[in-house]
Amino acid sequence: MMTMSPTKYYYDLMSQPCRAIYIFLKCARIPFQSEVVALRKGEHRTPDYLKLNPMGLVPVIDDNGFVLTESVAIMKYLADKYSADESLYPKDLQLRAKVDEYCAWQHLNTRMKSAKVFIAEVIMSTPSSDVGHLVDNMNKMLDQFENIFLKKKKFIAGDQLTIADLLAACEIMQPTCSGRDVLAGRPVIKAWMDRVRNATNPYFDEAHAMVYRVREKRIKQKL
Repeated sequence: MMTMSPTKYYYDLMSQPCRAIYIFLKCARIPFQSEVVALRKGEHRTPDYLKLNPMGLVPVIDDNGFVLTESVAIMKYLADKYSADESLYPKDLQLRAKVDEYCAWQHLNTRMKSAKVFIAEVIMSTPSSDVGHLVDNMNKMLDQFENIFLKKKKFIAGDQLTIADLLAACEIMQPTCSGRDVLAGRPVIKAWMDRVRNATNPYFDEAHAMVYRVREKRIKQKL
C-alpha cells in the first residue's frame, strides 16, 4: 500500500491569501509540510519554483503530485479532500453558496482594494496626499462588505466561521501594515474581526506576527 506524504504548502506569511490558508490548515488540523518561499529574497523567481508555478506566485500546494496555485481553490480542495470541520466550508448547499458568493466577489474588491493601499503606502512609500483615491476605494469596499456581506450576522455565511471570513480578515489586515487604522469608526467590522481572531487563535496571531511587526515599526517611524 502506497504511503501518502503530507501536502507540501509553499507560502510567505506577508501574503494575505497565504495567511488565510495557513490559519485554515491549522484550524482544520490538516497535516502539511511547510515550504516557506521568501518573496523579499526573490525565492518565487528561482527556476525550481517556476517549474512548480510558472506565474511565480504564492501560495501553492503540491498534494503528492497534484499542484494547485489559487488560494480559494486550494482551500476548497483541501476542505473536501480531508473532510475538515464542515463549518469551514459547509456541505449545506445554501451555506456553501454564500461562502462561494463572497469568494467570487473578493478578488476585485476586498483583495484588490486593500492590496492597493498596502502597496502604495508600504511597498512604494507613496506620500499620504497621493493615496487618497485608493483609500476612498477601500472605504467604499468596506462599506459594501459591512452592508452586504456582514449585515447583522456574526460571520459572512451566518453563525459559523468559514473560509470566507479567513480570506476577508487577512485581506483587511494587510493595509494596517502602514500603521493605518483601517477599522476606525467601523464598530461592526471591528467586532467581526475580533470574532474571527478569537475563533482562530493562536493561529491568527501566529500568521500575522510579521504584519504586527511591520505595523509597529511604521507607527514608531511616524512618532
